[in-house]
Order: sequence, then C-alpha cells, then structure tokens
Amino acid sequence: MTNKENPETLTPLKVEDELPVKAVGIECLKESNPETMSPHRYLQKWWARRPTAAARLAVLASVLPSDVTNDELLQYLQIGPRSSEHLSKGISDYVIEKRATQSSSSKRLSEHYGYELPLKSTPKDSELEEIHNRVREVWDGELPTVFDPTAGGGTIPLEALRYGLPVRANELNPVAWLINKVILDFAPNEGSLEDDVRKWANKIDLRVSEELAEYYPREREGYEPTYYFRAYSIECPSCGYRLPLSNRWWFKKDTGSTGHAIKPTPHEDHIEYEYLKIEPSSNYDFDPSDGTVQSGDAECINCGVVTESNDVKSRLRDGNFEFEVCGVKEIEISGNDSKYRASTKADRDAIAKAVSDIESSLSLSTLLTSDVPDGNKTSEAKSYGITQWRDFFTPRQLLAHGTYLQAFEEVKPEIEAEYSDSRTKAILSILTLIPSKLISRTSRLCPINLPYGAPENMMGTNNYSFKWQFGENNPTVGNYSYERMLESRRGVLASYEHVVDFVSDIDNPDIELHQKDARTLELDEKVEAVVIDPPYGDNVMYSELSDVFYVWHRLYLGEVYPQVYSQTLTDKQAEAVENISRYSDDDVSSDSSVTSRRELARRDYEEKMSNIFSQTYKNLKDGGVLTVYFTDKESDAWDSLTMSLINSKFTITATHTITSEVPNRVAMQGSASADSTLLLTCRKPIDSRQHEEQVASLWSDVREEIRTAAQDKATELLNSELNLTKTDTIISAFGPTLRVFTENYPVVDKHDNTVRPKKALEEARTAVVEVLVNRELVESLDNVDSLSTWYVLSWLVYGRESIPYDDARQLGLGVGVDVDDIKTETKIWSKSGATLILKGQSYRVRDYTALEAGEKRRKRAYPVDPRDKSFNYAIDAIHATLNVMTTKGSDFTWNWLNDRGLQDNVAFTRTIKTLLQVLPENNEDREILVNLLSGETGDLLDIDIGPLTHQNSNKRDNKTTLTDF
Repeated sequence: MTNKENPETLTPLKVEDELPVKAVGIECLKESNPETMSPHRYLQKWWARRPTAAARLAVLASVLPSDVTNDELLQYLQIGPRSSEHLSKGISDYVIEKRATQSSSSKRLSEHYGYELPLKSTPKDSELEEIHNRVREVWDGELPTVFDPTAGGGTIPLEALRYGLPVRANELNPVAWLINKVILDFAPNEGSLEDDVRKWANKIDLRVSEELAEYYPREREGYEPTYYFRAYSIECPSCGYRLPLSNRWWFKKDTGSTGHAIKPTPHEDHIEYEYLKIEPSSNYDFDPSDGTVQSGDAECINCGVVTESNDVKSRLRDGNFEFEVCGVKEIEISGNDSKYRASTKADRDAIAKAVSDIESSLSLSTLLTSDVPDGNKTSEAKSYGITQWRDFFTPRQLLAHGTYLQAFEEVKPEIEAEYSDSRTKAILSILTLIPSKLISRTSRLCPINLPYGAPENMMGTNNYSFKWQFGENNPTVGNYSYERMLESRRGVLASYEHVVDFVSDIDNPDIELHQKDARTLELDEKVEAVVIDPPYGDNVMYSELSDVFYVWHRLYLGEVYPQVYSQTLTDKQAEAVENISRYSDDDVSSDSSVTSRRELARRDYEEKMSNIFSQTYKNLKDGGVLTVYFTDKESDAWDSLTMSLINSKFTITATHTITSEVPNRVAMQGSASADSTLLLTCRKPIDSRQHEEQVASLWSDVREEIRTAAQDKATELLNSELNLTKTDTIISAFGPTLRVFTENYPVVDKHDNTVRPKKALEEARTAVVEVLVNRELVESLDNVDSLSTWYVLSWLVYGRESIPYDDARQLGLGVGVDVDDIKTETKIWSKSGATLILKGQSYRVRDYTALEAGEKRRKRAYPVDPRDKSFNYAIDAIHATLNVMTTKGSDFTWNWLNDRGLQDNVAFTRTIKTLLQVLPENNEDREILVNLLSGETGDLLDIDIGPLTHQNSNKRDNKTTLTDF
C-alpha cells in the first residue's frame, strides 16, 4: 500500500482521484424505482440502504489504484455496454446521453441503455481476475479485506462479497444483523433453499389458514375477504351513543371525487355501516372526506356534540374504546374480480370470537405484554394508548400473528431433526422473515392506501404515527398474505434466491459477521479498507423503529441465537444516534455546559461516532483507507461527523458527490435526509507521529479558501448536465469545504477559540447561495432588507414553503437574520416539528375590508396592517399590497401604491421581481403578483413580468455577495 518509488508515501487510490460520479448517479436513479431495487431490500424492512452502484463505487474505488481510468472503473462496476463497438465516446458520456432520452423511450431500461442494471450483473471470471490483479498492485500482492462496522441493510458488504473480496461486517441491531446473516452467510454458504423453505412455509401456512378461517368469514359466494376498513369508537359523553372515530370514510378512491366509501348511520342502539359507490352521478347527502374527527376533536354523529382531542386521547389511553369493522374488500376466489361491502354481523361476531379466544388462551393472553419504552418515535403511539407491544395489533391481528408463531414452533423440531445445524438455522431464519414482512401490513398503524383500497406499509413514514382509520389485512389470502410474502417476486424466497445467484460463483467466500458494539469491536486481523454508511444524528431512530420487528424475531429465534436476542429490546444505550428522548430536563439542569436536551443528545452522538471511528482506526492497517457515506442535510450532523473523524486522527484526502436529479424517497422529502451522497475518503497515516505536532490555522485565513472551494464546486455542478436541486448543490459543496477545513485543523479565531467544522459549513452555504443569487436572479438584492432577502432566498433555494428548520436558520445567519428573533414579531414563518413553514400574505395581513368594517374580534394578531403608510420590511409592503389587491381591486391598489410612493422604492420593486422568479407557479401569492403587474399597477411599478419566471432567468451582470446585505 506504500508507494514503491517513495516508501514514505501512500500509493494513491482511485477514490482519491477523479471519479465518474455522473454516470454512477444516473445508475442510482435507475435503481430508485421499487421495480429495479436490489432484491435483498425485500427480505426485511430496513432504513437508509444505499443503491448498488454507489456501494460498488465506494468499495472498488477504495481498493483500486488511481491509474485505473474512469471507463475501466465503469466497466468493473458493470456500467455501460459490454462491447466497445457501441461507443463513439467515453462510457460516462454514453450514459448521460441515454439518460437525456430515457423519458421519451418506450423500451425497457436495459434495452434503452444497452446493458443490464449493475445490481443484476456480477463480473465474469475473466473480469474478476483482472480486477483482482489491479487491486493486488496496491495491497502488496494480497486481496484487501473490506470492513463495514455499521453494516445496516448489508449493501456494502454484499457488494464487496460479489467482487470476491474478503469481507468483515458488523451490526449492533439484531434485526439488521439477521438480514446480513442471511445474505452474507447463508446465501454463499448454504446456497439455494427454495425447496426446503417452501416445504415448511407451506406446511405452516396450510395449518394456520385452516385455524384462522372462522375469523375471516365469507359473505358472498365465490369470494373471500382480503382487506378491512377498521376504525375506533368511544361513547359520546353527551348522549351516550357510540361515536365512531375516523377522519374520512373513503375506502378506495378512483379519482378525487369518485370511489368506494363507507357511511356510518346511527340507529337507536347501534351504528350501521353502509357501502356507497361514489360516482359523478351520485346524489348522496354524504361527503366521505368529512370524517367525525377533525384535528383530533370528534363530533358525535347522533347529537353533534364535539368531544375535544384531549378527552378522546384519554379514553383511548384508558382502553375505553372499541375496534370498529366498517367495510370489507373481497376478491374472487377463482378470478380477478373484487368487490366492496359494508361490515356484517358475521364480521363483528368473528372479531368478538377473536377477543374471547385470546382471553381464554394462556399463550395468547400473555403474548407481547412487555411495555413499549418512552422514545423519540414511540411517544405519539403511547399517547393514544399503545403502551404494550401487543397494542400495535387488534385482537384479531394478534391472534393471527400468534397462530403463525405457534405453527412455526410446531415444525421447528422437525426441521432440526432433518437438517444440519447451519442449514437448520438458515431455514428457520428465512421462515422468520416471512411473518416479519407480514407485520408491516398487519398492524393497526397501517394506513389505508386509497388508490388500492388496501393496507399501506406501517413504516411508510418511518414512525409509529397513530391512524384514525386503518387497513386490516387477512393474512391467509390476497396480495399481503403469508403466502404472498413467501412467493411473490418481492417475497422473501425470491429475494433470497436472487442473492444466492449473485454470490453463487464466489469460491470459498471469506466472510466474518459480528453482532457487537462497533466502539469496542476488535478484529482478529487488521484490514486494508473500511467502507461505512454511518448513522446520521437524528435522521433515523433505528432501534426504536425496529423494536416492533425485534420483539417477534426474539420469539421466533431466541433459542436459535441466544446471544443475539438476549436483551428484551434492541440496544438503545450503545446505538450511535442523536436521541433526545434519552435525556430529561433534570439532565440538562445538572450539566452547566449545555442548555438543552438536544445538546446532550448531539454530544452523546458525537462521542459515540468518535469512538467508532477510533476503533475503526485501530482495526485498519497503517496506510489503510476509510470511505464514509454521508447524506444528511443538517450542518450539525456534518459538524459532529467531521469532529468524530478529526478526533479519530483520520486525514480526509478526497471528497466526491454522487447526486440524484430529483428527490426519490417520498417519506424523507422535506426532512433531514438529502438526495446527494457524499463520499469522504480518509487515510490512516503510515506514521502516527504525523499528528503529534499540529500548528493552528487562523479562521480568517481559512475562510477565504473555504469560500473558493465551495463556490468552485457549486459552479462546476451547476454547469454540469445534471438537473440538481439547489439544496443538493449546497450539500455537494460541503465535501471540498470539509477537506480544506481538516487540512488546516486545528482552526482558531482571533481570540484563540477553537473553530468547529460547523462554522466552515455555514460559510460554504453562504458562498454557494451567492453563486445561486448571481446565476438565478435577474435583479440584484442590494438595498433589500435582511428579512426580505432571507424570505426570497428561502424560496429560491428550497422552492417550497416547508423547509428544514436548521437549513432555514443557517440561511438566515448568512444574511444577518436570526429566524427565532423575528418569528413572533413578523409571523413570517411557523414551525411544525423540525420543519419551518414560510407564510404568505393571507396569514400575515389583516383583511383590509374587515378593518374598514370595524371588526374588532380576531383569533390572533396580524403583524401587517395594510392601512399603514410605511413598512419596516419590503416583504411586509408586498404582502400588504397583495391583500389590498385581493380585497379592494386594482384601481384602489393603484392609488394605495401611489399614496405610499412604493413605485419609487427600489427595495420594494426588486423584492417583487425576485419573488416572481422564486415562488412556485401554483403559489397563491405569485398568482396575485402576476395579476397586480398585468394591469395599470404594473405600469405604475414599471415591472415587466415577461422574463420573471423560473424557466427564463437571465444571469445578472451586477454581482453582489451575501455579506453586502
């Protein structure tokens, strides 16, 4: 690994040179579709798995020499046509050109691009031999070992294994560990298990289906029930009637106003549910979109009295409620037809029988009675009475899951008697993943997927959010049955067999899998390369979210892997995440160095990541390489990660950005997760004494170097063929920023105080926004006040009203605005969780006509009075203008503007022009602005709306910087 010509230096690696990130980014986009995702993703729900192409790039580039060309690397990654005769230029250009014409092509992806997806392609023996020969050039004639200390869903070690490299993987969480056990141990060592797993799964399913049949009664000849519309009911405190709780009564929606609905109708002593087919010609006095629950308050369908949210929650917590079965979807037994109906007495009797049978069964009545712990993700569910793990399920769901568990226990001794120990464990592990997948669609936290009239994935939004109405699945039939979880093309068996195909050609796989705390894991031998996708601050609470699976895995496999499943729940104390629920206000008051629970949580996260990287440092050979994935948007998370690397003595030697063109993870849009993947590459020095003497750098000197690096990267990406989001452009500049910062670390200010990486990232954000302003806005923001500037830039950068609070705060600091200080006074934004919501004129301006009418009563104060003659901020004057235009018309507005001389106010007109550019086309304020400038008021203000659109923005010649504002 040392340079032969100069033994004191390291041989440069491909990851430390230019990489074909555009082509790899396109491959990641192709894999983002559920139809094209790697099959191992469907074995078990897990979070934050990286695409195959990105994982391959990180692994191969970290072990190949720098003299490998980009075309060679892409060929090794299985990207591009296999024959050079199809290429008139380089592979990257070929892939980019194919991407440009993809949307207009009617061909399958593989046909359009001329090659199969990389995830489906494993190198041939001749290619593998060539790759191994090139790799051995770097690593003293040996194949380097690739280690992933936080393996998660297993993509990184799986791809290293597919290339025949020695692999070491570790995962603390037992749910993720089981995924890795299946794909890294059983798939290469046991091979195909198709016949064996199917044999025992079918035996389990047949037995359970017979036992559960009476709990899912058939109503219509030739059809069987598959999905149920479920809700809750409480007793109305006013009239004593049953009050069904649901915020809507749609079961399935075909269009915005048509579909299938369930209508609750009060009778003297009970509620009847009626099925309605809603069509354009329907004349029902009923709107399925109007449920009994609005903002948590419930209106009685009998007397109309509203029960407030706190009282409703209290009744749910105390168990003073009933589960309602409102509607049923049935499927044809020997055909493709489906029908909807209201619930019947037989349905209600079946549910009552499930309740009775659970109470009379010792095993079912004590099943999962352990408490759900307090946590970041469990707090909402607990506030609605979900306090034990059995509470995640209705009685019938719990009975069904328990019956599958009993059937598994009955066949388990037969399996153990028939197979070797390793094959027994493999079969039992895969059999466990089938009901585990079933849990995702068979819980009272499963929303109803309205386009399909079926239960949606419980974890679709990565939390345990309460559902007023939910979909219940019949686990013995339909698309989400036990049989489908086994046999479908995304089922457990097909997924496993695909992985077997991926690794079947690897002779004598060298793989070690650990289930330990990465902070203390000491490998038997030091490794050459570490590739890691670490947890990112508070992005995902892995242990909290996976507990609902773990409690079942433990019941199934506790005796098979007693050490792995020794704890009641997953390990929250050792997990490296920023979880504020671990701390109380007393913890804050007892520590004078912090002011909030978040500070304590971040400090804990940073300390754990530092320890993980420090132990990784110890497990690396001298000169070894560490490549880190990073995709978080929050600068605090970047700050913590970078400090963890610095504290661990690593040196950042290169950064690369693999960028998606559009946001792909629906559940994460607007949250802390970015769509760019940054690869940070670090090396362990040959001589650790290199770290002993470090001369501090002055922030004033480093600042300009950081600004230049960030702006150069942003300009490069904006000039590229990729259609980047502006937030991705900012994130992409963080890589070179951190490299500059770590090269100059330690950094101190003029008072000799240590400067953290966060300061550098703030500077990079400001510098990139300046580039965006210069390129995107036709009008300078000179002379515009800081608040109005921040408002414009927020829309420019994010293009939507809901943006991450931390991002908005950092953007504000860059232009001299503390968003917290101006919140109450201006009401220009509100907060929902970690999201900041930008507000328009309708929220901020008191209605002019109401003021004229002398209305005194108002629910809240409005910061902007349109009768004022002057305004503190340009955005206030604009919002007041829009209100006047809406309420009084254009003629009045002309006089109103003229009276205040706003047509001569440069800040006012410049802010209007920039708002027209940055507000989305469907934004209400933008539509009013267009109307305002389309008539005589536009002539008065002398503003031409023609060029002021997102699609036609001329670049400004009059440059300015954010530091001028």
